[in-house]
Amino acid sequence: MQVGTQVRVVFWSVAATAALLALDAGVTAVVQRDLAAMDSVLMSPRQLQQVEADYHNNLLVASVGAVIMLVLVLVVRRHNPKIRAAVWVIGPLLALALLCGLVGGPEWAVAPTGEEPELLRQEYARAVPEWYLWVHGTAGLFAAGLLFFLAGFMTRSDLREYYLESHGTGGDYRSWIDRTSA
Repeated sequence: MQVGTQVRVVFWSVAATAALLALDAGVTAVVQRDLAAMDSVLMSPRQLQQVEADYHNNLLVASVGAVIMLVLVLVVRRHNPKIRAAVWVIGPLLALALLCGLVGGPEWAVAPTGEEPELLRQEYARAVPEWYLWVHGTAGLFAAGLLFFLAGFMTRSDLREYYLESHGTGGDYRSWIDRTSA
């Protein structure tokens, strides 16, 4: 695979991750707003606080991750070894934070046992809507997968050469693969 194609794969993977994280932050903000406006009759204040805290954590991870990925989108095509190191460090750490949010999300605070009254189950469903779980889970899982992919893909020797190469001439970069295959 040519280096230009590899750099485009990295760029579009970072952009897709930023979009997924922005989507996740947006839907989390919506359900958090709805939770604040919800009138609870049977749910305990502790349950509501736990759901609120889980939403807050998800929103924090997704929004900070989206901002970081947007910054990386702007610089990922530059010839700078710090960019490659940033992807190696940020990618797995952000992916693990996303996976922790998926595993320990707000649905555990309101998990119905089947023995509670119907009104309480309806309050649980309003506190943590099923559509949110699908969107949050899908976006978070794909974003985490892309982040792990990016960290692994950036280990390629062609990309190492690309990011270590310093250009002052403004010409197009050509790796040893591009030069020998021409």
